[in-house]
Amino acid sequence: MRHILNEDFWSSLEKLPQDIQKRVPQKFELLRRNPRHPSLNFKRVRAHWTIRISRGYRAIAVRDAGTFVWNWVGKHDEYMKRIQ
Repeated sequence: MRHILNEDFWSSLEKLPQDIQKRVPQKFELLRRNPRHPSLNFKRVRAHWTIRISRGYRAIAVRDAGTFVWNWVGKHDEYMKRIQ
């Protein structure tokens, strides 16, 4: 499984609080090592794939030929709007 963080992802990450920004690399390392880890809640939601960064933050990807392209990270409320 391959994961790419695109420019939109990095732009959305820069807008987040520092403590959340620090969690993101840890979560993606965990995703690389163990995508089934329960703390990630890695799952498909409609046309998207998501992981939990923290209780109130999520990241969103699309899957393209076995590669997950991560294009957004942010608050759970905004996440809910984006996956509709």
